Amino acid sequence: MPQTFFTSDLHFSHKNIARFCPQFRPATSSPDELDEYMIARWNETVSPEDTVYNLGDVSFAHDLKKTEAVLRRLNGQHHLICGNHDDLVYRHKKRFLDTAKDDGHPLLSSVRSYLKLKLPEIGNTLILFHYPIDEWDGCHKGWYHLYGHLHDRVAHIRGRALNVGWDLHGRFLTPQDIDGFLSGLPVVSRFGDKENTAAGGNTEDAAARVAEQLKRLNAG
Repeated sequence: MPQTFFTSDLHFSHKNIARFCPQFRPATSSPDELDEYMIARWNETVSPEDTVYNLGDVSFAHDLKKTEAVLRRLNGQHHLICGNHDDLVYRHKKRFLDTAKDDGHPLLSSVRSYLKLKLPEIGNTLILFHYPIDEWDGCHKGWYHLYGHLHDRVAHIRGRALNVGWDLHGRFLTPQDIDGFLSGLPVVSRFGDKENTAAGGNTEDAAARVAEQLKRLNAG
């Protein structure tokens, strides 16, 4: 039966990523060795019938052919939520969407910056974005927010939000994994929260209040 997986920040062709995040990567500075390791980890989990939602920063290569060569070997339908290092892919997304890889699927089945995804496996809606969002669509309804970017860290935000990055988990996450992490966490609603309200009586007053509030929020 086809499965769905989530991951982020694989950083193919990045020679220093194992030094920055060594826990789940081999100790080598060779981009080719790192790529082979990550391709093997992908394909031992993901079959050609499966679907992967990758939340950004798929490759550090500045060469389209290098990125294509890696993606061509990855099993499954691969949906990319673009990160800050995916500009090259985004600029040439038609090429990635129209070129077939070894298992017959396109190199990338979709390329976008944001996705709201209904997952029947766990009966919930997910908000997918490369960066952590403090107040995401549906957070007050209990919807889950998945993000990447932080590698082996979790964002300092309350509620049902999860970094799905490889460097935090060392594996690809299933919907059931995500539900296990998040279902017991509180549903966060910002409605009626006056803690950070900074209204003013006129535009000058408002500007002063906003500046003061920003200083307070960033103090110490």
